[in-house]
Amino acid sequence: MAEWARLADGSPLYSHLAAFIAETPEMLRILNRVEGQPRANVLLAAVHYLLMIDPEHELSRFYGSLVDDPSPPSESDGPFIDFVLTHEDEIVGLGSTRFTQTNECRRCVALLPAIWEVPLDRFHLVDLGASAGLNLAIDRYGYRWDHVEWQLSGPLILETELRGRVPLPRPVEVLSRTGLDLHPVDVDDHDDRRWLEALIWPEHRERRERLQGALAVASRLELEFVSGSALQTLLPVLDGLPPGEAVVLMNSFTLNQFTGEQRSELESLIEEARRRRPVARVSFEYTRGDDWPRLTIDDGSGTRQIGQGHPHGEWVELYALP
Repeated sequence: MAEWARLADGSPLYSHLAAFIAETPEMLRILNRVEGQPRANVLLAAVHYLLMIDPEHELSRFYGSLVDDPSPPSESDGPFIDFVLTHEDEIVGLGSTRFTQTNECRRCVALLPAIWEVPLDRFHLVDLGASAGLNLAIDRYGYRWDHVEWQLSGPLILETELRGRVPLPRPVEVLSRTGLDLHPVDVDDHDDRRWLEALIWPEHRERRERLQGALAVASRLELEFVSGSALQTLLPVLDGLPPGEAVVLMNSFTLNQFTGEQRSELESLIEEARRRRPVARVSFEYTRGDDWPRLTIDDGSGTRQIGQGHPHGEWVELYALP
């Protein structure tokens, strides 16, 4: 928990609360009752979710998502422990039924340039760990990588700081969009949408606004979701597509939930699928020991790292072409 507090430096409130939880036996007891992983994310999101439903508790005044001028985090210990103890059973219940899920579509500022480097013009798009399908709308957003712009007439513009070389835009045609997830999110369900918003740290107003825009875009698309482990659903989904047609398989901040053995099994499944159709892989994931997530592609000839980026898409660095 103390390590998570260090990683939460983008949220003064969560950084303080994580350190407080780590030093408070009663809070650690409740944290250990939470089933969802990572426990700290799920616990804090559950508290946020319940406050969004009923913001009358004193704890709300520390959340920038609920008040315009939040109180200092250093004063939140008493209200936090009171709220958590009062709502312990509800929090633990949420921790067994809700999960950390993708709610940041700005990772597409890295994923789309990677797709443009895959030698496929027409393909079916499949996302591992799709959540609400925000990344499946990747070609429906507008983009601005500093001075490089693309499709600014779109309903949502994703902006980022560009480092390294410029992206190389080109037209692509997405034939279908399928999301694989243990627990897919229904973009039309009010509680599901609230949970995605609750996962956003309280101070991140811009991210909440971007989430609402992305949900509106995704709700207008024809998305298909398949529930269950990708290790069981991937091949049946690919086999259900028209024979021989190409697939781009995406994953971002998903493999951290896989064991080493499961990752190896996933690689074997992808190689098996490649015997029947072209399958390209686009990944934006942390690798142990890295400071920043790696952006990689694999069209079947081997994995190649083409860049790196900020976890929430604040910047992306594309490496020079070989």
